[in-house]
Parts: sequence; structure tokens; C-alpha cells
Amino acid sequence: MPSIVMVNATDIEKPTYTAGNIRTTGSDGSELKVIKVAILTGDRIITSPNGLFLNMLDDYQWIVGNTLYRLDAKQISDKDILLGKLNTKNYDLVVVPGGGVGDGEACIRCFPTVKNMIWKNNFANFIKEGGGYFSVCGGTALITDLDLDRKPRSFLEYAYEKSAFGVTCVKSHYNTIGFPILCQIGGLPPEYVGVGGYVLFSGWNASDENITQHSGVCLDYQISRNNPIFDDYLESTRRITWIGGPSLTVPEHPDRNVTVLAYYPKQEMSDNVSTRIHAWKYVGGIRGFIKGALKNIKNNYKSVTMGKIGTIFTLAVDWEMTDKILQSDFSNKPAMTAEIYPNENQARIVLAAPHTESPVWWGGHIEEVKDTDNNNLWDGLNKWVNVTPNNRALETEFNYWINRRCVAWVSKIVPDNDLPPVYGPSQVSDIHPYIQNSSSIKIIGNAEVTDGIASLDLYYRYSEDNSSNWSNWTLYGTDIDGSDGWSWSFNAPNGTGYYQFYSIRRVEYEGHTETETSPPGPDAILRVVK
Repeated sequence: MPSIVMVNATDIEKPTYTAGNIRTTGSDGSELKVIKVAILTGDRIITSPNGLFLNMLDDYQWIVGNTLYRLDAKQISDKDILLGKLNTKNYDLVVVPGGGVGDGEACIRCFPTVKNMIWKNNFANFIKEGGGYFSVCGGTALITDLDLDRKPRSFLEYAYEKSAFGVTCVKSHYNTIGFPILCQIGGLPPEYVGVGGYVLFSGWNASDENITQHSGVCLDYQISRNNPIFDDYLESTRRITWIGGPSLTVPEHPDRNVTVLAYYPKQEMSDNVSTRIHAWKYVGGIRGFIKGALKNIKNNYKSVTMGKIGTIFTLAVDWEMTDKILQSDFSNKPAMTAEIYPNENQARIVLAAPHTESPVWWGGHIEEVKDTDNNNLWDGLNKWVNVTPNNRALETEFNYWINRRCVAWVSKIVPDNDLPPVYGPSQVSDIHPYIQNSSSIKIIGNAEVTDGIASLDLYYRYSEDNSSNWSNWTLYGTDIDGSDGWSWSFNAPNGTGYYQFYSIRRVEYEGHTETETSPPGPDAILRVVK
């Protein structure tokens, strides 16, 4: 029996390496594969922290068999990109967040300046040379053209159309999108703001917990399992937070391999009484802006994502609710896509319209505020109320696994069968070939690295004919030594037939034991024949 080994995430030696470096780490042939991730911070007209992506990605490690994978994430600025530091020698992929990063960059990069041309060209070359791209919400709007059949009418439409790099065949779709006051100045109706109202009308006060925790709408997206990112996910839908992102349009005859990972729900947000909202129009004139400026000078407000000028804009009063419902037009349309750039370098691009990194919540509905002469965007024109309390009120790490699997797949370094676990800190890897005739079959475990003494239990159940008549789940064995990888030699105790498997990770740390929850179904299956 192997000895128990303390596996500590902070004690594993960190080597010097270039992007995609593979280093042998043990006499038994174990390998360390490091994925170098750049997270765009940008130099924006509005600002947004990137802590969520940095916290969930940097130094995240998992072991599959005897291979250790590590994500090494670093922030990269606009200056770095202009200097050519975003290249495939330094990074395997880049992550572009939404909000002040993606949307802010789109609002800057839409102008045909020399600086913008260099920035966009360096970004495009990184992808053409094989570097991956993973984005959410505004980061997706940044890289894509709009599927407009007309000229842009609002500034946001112009920005999203002109900021594109020319490297993805997928386009973003909005019926209309714009800033409310700018739309009105341009002679467009208040409802032209479109789904942007779900962001602009929900409030900007960083000290308001309702605003910072419940922005946008949590939607149950329809999941497609035709790509490795979701092929270990067992359910048909997944709850992900949406905060104003587009739907995606895939060409009927693309010039590359493109798959849809997720679709919007069948019901439109604008048709759901719990999530539909009205358009509001600004009626405060110059006096309303002066009031906002004076209020900001007096209180020195801190906005969720906007700078000083933007904060004055949000403090301006007065707003009046119209009778127009803001239309979403997203029903059943693609929300996440994966594609491979069509050259010899085969860069991978994953575009997500929702905020896969954001917390999710359950229950509640959007309630619009009372129409007064003091309404403003700072305090918000609508709020979420009656959200399910206690442990289901806000799940911060609910979808971290989606981002980690997207990053791993986009990197091209991690084999499809080695992507990070889905339902917890461990899972059993798919078994190849599916049909086995050996009495000793190697089962591979996949588990996150953590502080403490870790062990991995293998559970199995049996069916003679792969019917619903499965046996109870039974503990087969426990691997108590992760230093040489996670695996079991399975001897098919019930003979020929079908076997399903899942794993449970246990960690002993500082006097207590943490035990993983069983997944909703099997991680892997095999058939044993004579």
C-alpha cells in the first residue's frame, strides 16, 4: 500500500517556462503542463476590476493520471499589447472580460486612429499565430461584427461594429442597443436603448449590495454537448448570469469549424413578467445634469464601473418611465460558441454572451421604482426583489468550472479528456476504448490540487444490458497517494456487461475532513466483453 502524501498547492515548485512548456517533474515520468493565460485589463474610459477571473484562474491546478496541469494567469494592459507583448511566446491564450474592459475597449477601439490600428492588428496577429481567445459579454461584443443589415444608428452600434478584429466568423446580434441620453440627443426613441437598459437602469452605486450582487438576469441556458467543454455536463440547462450581452449569429456556411455551446432560453426576457422592464426617458434637461454634478462634488461617489464623467451622467435627474417594454429578441439564439481559426496554427476561440464568471441567484423578480422627479441611473430605475434567501441567494463559484474548461480547451495544451472537473473537485476520465476485454482495466482519476491530505474514492455500478436496471453504487477502492497520479486497476467484479463510474475526493486539513458531494450521474462508462 502506498504511503499517504501531503499534497499542498503552494509547495509545488514553480518553474521558469515559456508558453506551452512541458516539464518532467518526477522520476516516474509525471509531467507538469503550464498554461500561460493573459487577462486583459485595458486602458479604458470606464474601469472594472478583473479580480474574478484572476482569482479563479491563477495557480489553479489539477491532476489527471500522472499529469499535473497549472494555469498561470497574468494581467495584460493596453500598453503591453501596443508593445507586442501579447504573443505566443509569452501566452497561450488571452481572456477578455466584459463590463468596463470589453465594452470599454469597444468604445475606444472603434475609432480609426493609428494607435487603435496597431492595437487591433497585434491582437489579431496573436490569434492568427495560434493564440487562443476566450471572452464574456463585452469582450465578445469587442471582437465581433454586428449582424446589422443597415448602418449603425447609435454610438454603441457603431462601436461594436467598428471595434472588431476580423478574426471570428461569428457576429453579435442586438435588435437595437444604445446609451439612453445619447439616443435621445440623436433623435432615437427611448426604447432604442434595447437590452442595454438591463445594465444602465439597474443602478451604479458601488455601496448598494443589491446593485453589486444582483445585476442583470440569471437565465437557464440550453446546453449543447457537442464540444469537449460541456461533454461531461449531464443536464440540459445551466444557470448563468446575463448582464446585457448579445446573442450570437453563426454563418450558414462558415469557413471554419464552429459549434454552438449554449443557447438562450426559449422564453424571451421581455415576455417574462418577472424579468421584463420598460424604457425610461430623460426629462431633466441641463438642470438635471447640474444637480448631478453638484451632488457628485459634494459626496465624491464611487461608481460600480464608471469614472467621474460617467458618474455625473448617472446622477442626473429626472427620468420618466414610458409604456414601451424593452425587447430582447434572443429566444433560442446562440449564446456561446467555439470555433477554430482556419489556418495552420488552428487557434481556438470561445465567445460567451453571458457572464460565466459572475455569481448566480435563484428566485425573485425585477421591480421598477416609483416614477418621481428625482429618479436617476445612480440609484437605479429597477431592482431585484424577493431573491431566494440564505444558501441559494448568491453562489459565487457556481460556474467557475465553465471558465476553467473554456481556458483549458482554448489553450490547445490540455487533451479533450483532461479538462478540469465539472461537478466538484474530481471526476473519472472517459475510458478509451469504450469496449474492453481485459480483466484489469486502468481507470484514470481527475482531481483538483488542494492543501491537505487528499484521497480519491472510485465508485461503480453495474448493468448486464445497459438498461435502467443498474445496481447500487459501490465503493471499489481508494487511491490515497496523489503524488504518482490518480488511478485504479479495475477487475470488472461482475464480469461482462456495463459499468459506470464516478469519484469522490476527500481532503483532511487542519483536523477536519472535506468530502465531495456525489455528482448527479456517472462520470464515465465502459462495456466489458469476453
